[in-house]
This record gives sequence, C-alpha cells and structure tokens, in this order.
Amino acid sequence: MDLIEIVRKAQTGNQEAFGEVCRRFEGLVKRQAFQPHLRVLGEDVLGEAWLAVAEAVKGYDEKSGVYFAGYVESKVKFALWNFFKRERRRWEYELLVSEGEDEDHPGGFRLDMLAGAANVEQEVETAELGQQLRAAVGALPERQRLALVMTMFGENKLAEAAGDLGVTAQAVYNLRQRALTRLKKQFAGMYVSERG
Repeated sequence: MDLIEIVRKAQTGNQEAFGEVCRRFEGLVKRQAFQPHLRVLGEDVLGEAWLAVAEAVKGYDEKSGVYFAGYVESKVKFALWNFFKRERRRWEYELLVSEGEDEDHPGGFRLDMLAGAANVEQEVETAELGQQLRAAVGALPERQRLALVMTMFGENKLAEAAGDLGVTAQAVYNLRQRALTRLKKQFAGMYVSERG
C-alpha cells in the first residue's frame, strides 16, 4: 500500500495504519535518537522522537506538496534538537544552583565559563582531513597533481598552467577533473553530512 494512503488511514484513527507508519520510520527514529550527543538522555529522547512521528502523522497535509518522509524527518530532527536544548538549559541551571555563589563568581558558577572560544573537535578533524588531503594529492599522478595544484591551490589560470605544462588549456582542465574525480572517490563518505 502507498505511504500516503497509510497516512490517511492513520489520520482517521486506524491503529494498524499508524503502526505501519511507525514500522516504516523506525530506522529514522533510532538513527536520530541514538546520536552521540543524545545518548546520555536515554529513553526520553526515543520517546520524544516517537512523539514527533505521531505529531507528523496528525499534522501532515498532503496538499502542501511536501513529501511525507521529508516532513517526518524534519519534525523528528527539530523535536530532538529542541529537546536537547531544553535539557542543556536544565543542566546549566542545575549546575549554577548546585555551585551557589562565592566572592569570585557573584552570579554563581556557570557552565559557559568552562568553554573556550575554540572548537577543539572541529580543529582536530580539520587538521586530520588536511593531512589526508595532502597525502592524497601527493599520491596523484604527476601531471594531474600539477594541474590541480596550479589551478586550484595556486593563482594560475588554465592558460597559464597550460603554458607551464606545455599542453592546451583543455588538457589542463581534463587533468584537473580527473584528479578531482580520483580525490572524490578516495574521500567518499568522509564528510560529516554523508555519515548520516
């Protein structure tokens, strides 16, 4: 049966149809609820995700032109993000209250006093990716590497690089594209957005 038909039945109160919607989106719910920063919240986060699915079924309007699967995903992500923000504020408040005030910190201890301005995790990941990229570029065939470095990392235009390499501008472009294709294949799945 088509997903939209199942959603229509679920909106009329059909428990079997609602159960089918839940089965179809169980993977999404678990993937979103068991993200590393949410795991500490335990079963509450899973309940919040399922509540978002139920609200998505209830509030979905097929005339809006939005696909139901995308609508559910956005509702779950948004609900979990808000849940995490509420919990974080509660933790900060509890920490503030439990530490109390002293003469050095008249407003009490605040969690944001611990955080530095730098995002260490991002800096480490960027440095590691930079090293991997340098190694991958160094492993390219020489002409591809030169075409890539001269036109993308250097200030040379295709024609200037072509003159230096003794080939046409089109040949430099082709070499650069082959190098980029090779790098994309090597780094496939390494971006945070692709890890899901």
